[in-house]
Amino acid sequence: MAGKAGVATQGSRGAWMGGSRGPVWRRELKVWRGTPMKPLCTLLLVTLLVVSAGCGEQKPPANVGEKGARWIKDAEAGNPEAEFNLGLVYLQGDGTRKDAAKAAAWFERSALQGYAEAQFRLGRMYARGEGVSTDPAKSFGWIERAAGQGYAEAQFDLAGMYARGEGVLPDPAKAVEWMEKAAAQGHAKAQGFLGWMYSEGEGVARNVATAVDWYQKAAAQGDAEAQFHLAGMYARGEGVPTNAATAVDWYQKAAAQGYVEAENRLAEMYYLGGSVPEDAAKAVEWAEKAAAQGNAKAQFLLSFMYLNGDGTAKDPVLAYGWSKLAARGGETETAAFEELRARLTPAERAEGKRLASGWTPGMVLARESGSAAGGQSTSGKGREDAPDQRATGTGFVVSGAGHILATLHLVEGCTRVRISGREGAVKLVAIDRANDLALLQIAGETKDFARFAPNPFKLKQGAAIFVSFYPREPGVSSGGSLSPGVVSALTGLGNRTSQIQITAPVQPGSSGSPVIDKKGRVIGVVSMKFRDLKTALAERTLPQDVNFAVNAQAVKSFLDLYKVPYATGASYFASTKSTSDLAEEARKWTLLLECWK
Repeated sequence: MAGKAGVATQGSRGAWMGGSRGPVWRRELKVWRGTPMKPLCTLLLVTLLVVSAGCGEQKPPANVGEKGARWIKDAEAGNPEAEFNLGLVYLQGDGTRKDAAKAAAWFERSALQGYAEAQFRLGRMYARGEGVSTDPAKSFGWIERAAGQGYAEAQFDLAGMYARGEGVLPDPAKAVEWMEKAAAQGHAKAQGFLGWMYSEGEGVARNVATAVDWYQKAAAQGDAEAQFHLAGMYARGEGVPTNAATAVDWYQKAAAQGYVEAENRLAEMYYLGGSVPEDAAKAVEWAEKAAAQGNAKAQFLLSFMYLNGDGTAKDPVLAYGWSKLAARGGETETAAFEELRARLTPAERAEGKRLASGWTPGMVLARESGSAAGGQSTSGKGREDAPDQRATGTGFVVSGAGHILATLHLVEGCTRVRISGREGAVKLVAIDRANDLALLQIAGETKDFARFAPNPFKLKQGAAIFVSFYPREPGVSSGGSLSPGVVSALTGLGNRTSQIQITAPVQPGSSGSPVIDKKGRVIGVVSMKFRDLKTALAERTLPQDVNFAVNAQAVKSFLDLYKVPYATGASYFASTKSTSDLAEEARKWTLLLECWK
């Protein structure tokens, strides 16, 4: 443990040999020499009982608990490590009643002997007024002592105190000096903070390359804030080449840890499209996570999505409730919500206000009926507990055993997945998060299923392909669609070797669709739609269709892992099929999937 080196330690054995119990055996010897036999026997019996009691398990003192009993003897004898550990017992209430004042007293005894971690803990207690009176100067003094012994956590705190001027005059140079010392020891927060300082030019000359270096060190240790900032550097191309895929990966890592800014950023990205496929349902999912943590921007985005029915059932009351919460957090209400307020009935406005006023951190606003405005369940069953259909997408059957491939982002978080127009449960079997794939299965055998190209490595740039899918937009054919195109590149977004790039037009609802060649064999699974809005704005032109699919090799590897008995289509002797034949054949095993929440 940092800061313990060089601290004198009085062990329990030394305390026993030189303490008050040490000379006991000499006193007993003197008594024995001048004592008659009968009293001597009594004396020996008593002595044996005392010794045997000392060798056995003793009941811990009632006021320190079992853990405290392990340390109290050595702590009272002046062992600094035992003093510190006993302080922790009182501070945490580990087996005994919490007592911050006693914790501070034991920490101080240990700190006065130079025990670095005790000095650091005591410094924090003076900063918070925990068990002692708040005293910034004393807090600074104790933390400075611990930092001087190389205790990284204290060095990080000391840097912050110099930066903020707590207990000492502000000194940016000193802040950087101590931050670098903590970072050099691998302190993730210090590394991330240094990244921010170099990125913003706070206390140092601005250097985005150095900022990226420090962000990467902290991010690799799992620091969510550093992961978020590193994602931003890749997204903007600061200190590193612009890489949208890497930016998204780091945003997702930070969001997976509950970092609210990353959750909100992902919600915006999925809503607008660009670096990730436009996916309103996923935007709702991330926005709800961030909004539940009180992020006003996410609450404002949710209000728009409920207002327009993007990725969720249209619900003006929930839109109004989220807009009130967003306004409370500083987001200005727009003319659209002024108009919405005017359209709502007094009862609906009252319900929206009530939902907003009853919100607490961690809560996602929901109607009591669980239904959209008007009180009708979107499931059509009229039950208060009926789930709502949140999204639809495409999947396709890949085996006679009823296995179905779909995208993970469609089915993740669904309480129920259905095949449109069919009865029976659909079970989630496995996922491939890296490639956004999900393996589902229905009960029983299936007669119609896809067949894969026998050798995916023989796929060539420029090869003709088709995408079979079910559009999400209302009014578009419900019988499925077939889009032609070509393989425009053999790698995907960010040169990913698990993807191919295609020109076939795709629409919302296309994710999970099979990409087939002219012989009707599957060569990929549509994974995203990419629209480069920055390019469109900069060049005043609309970009060409740029869409991506997971290639057949990556899909087969996923299926092999879970021993799915997929079939391979004929190779040399297979004939090219007409477009109408391809459409008719693909329609037999391409499915419209529904996500219910």
